[in-house]
Amino acid sequence: MGQYQRGWLRVVERKQGRMWQFRYYGSDPVSGKKQERSKIIGTLADFPTESKCWHEIERQRLIEKINQPQTDDKLCFCHIAEFYLNSDAFCKLAPTTQYCYRHIVNYYLVPAWGDQFAVDIKSLAVEKWLRSLDLAAATRGKTKYVMIVVFLHAEKYERIPDGFTANLERKIDIETCSDYEAVILTPKQTSTILNRMRQPESTMTLLVAATGLRFSEVAGLQWQDVDYANDCIHVRRTWIGGEVSEQLKTKQSRSAVPMAGELAQFLREWQKATAYGNPTDWVFASSKTHGRTPRVGNMLAADHLRPAAIKAGVILKPGQRFGFHNLRHSLSSLLITGQKADVRTTQDILRHSSSATTIQLYTQSPMAQRIAAQEQVLNAILKQPTRRPRIRFARSRVALRKVG
Repeated sequence: MGQYQRGWLRVVERKQGRMWQFRYYGSDPVSGKKQERSKIIGTLADFPTESKCWHEIERQRLIEKINQPQTDDKLCFCHIAEFYLNSDAFCKLAPTTQYCYRHIVNYYLVPAWGDQFAVDIKSLAVEKWLRSLDLAAATRGKTKYVMIVVFLHAEKYERIPDGFTANLERKIDIETCSDYEAVILTPKQTSTILNRMRQPESTMTLLVAATGLRFSEVAGLQWQDVDYANDCIHVRRTWIGGEVSEQLKTKQSRSAVPMAGELAQFLREWQKATAYGNPTDWVFASSKTHGRTPRVGNMLAADHLRPAAIKAGVILKPGQRFGFHNLRHSLSSLLITGQKADVRTTQDILRHSSSATTIQLYTQSPMAQRIAAQEQVLNAILKQPTRRPRIRFARSRVALRKVG
């Protein structure tokens, strides 16, 4: 339906008597062909005049609905997926979240379910499909979540019946917990990695390690964002998937990032050395594109960060996950468990919306520190003025009587 339509009325004979029939043109969701459709509004006894029947049509918002895909049409999953990806709700997500959701929809969901009618998709089939994917449990859980989001959006806008999504989600039973534990670097390990890297990779890695910036934010930095006068860095944009976005992950992501004097010195030296040091140039510009774009994060991690981490002995298992985001986790752990910084300060440095995220998801205590804390407890128990308790193994009186 390329143009706005209002439809028309006519009177038809039914078993219940003479009825008002509302007729309009609708588009078949699969073929795209225009088809004439109808809906009974009520009897002439209910609506004696055409004017009153039109009032009922307006009350049911039928004019609005016929200019949108109909709930009684069987829409394919690819249609409701496209509807979601083009929606305002999707556009309001953070760029990194959009990138993740779009990837899941286009590379997993649509190839598997795109040509099937959305309301005909069964929970057991989805569950078997999810279990068959060669993905980590957490990624399978994310895939299920995105699929449910697509269905919920279609349900909200009456593309599919109410309650369908809740029933589908309730019956899909898969493991979503991940056994992944982020690799946490000690300051010594970070220093070893930096010593095995060249410029500008070493300065870039140091910047992430000291500030906890997400790599998409590092890639989006321009020299005008580095505020030497006020000892801070302003995060104004991100670069992900080859696109610039001024929409950041959260409101807190726009908070100024502290920049200590020593870190500022490293950045000053790199700005003097790079061929792209003007205010609107990227801080870490790509020489391959002659400075038009920033450098790519996954290539930097694969070609520089991971090899340096392997040589430093940080990565011990084949295929072990390790990237720039591990430096963000390491910063949180070092500040709270190593430097004894308060949680609020650490939360503000990492620009988390909630301190729970800082503590529960990003902070880990090293085993050596846990042992040291345990030793303090043992010292407090065993080094008291009283005699050291002995552990005795004696039979109870009841047991002795039985033996006698």
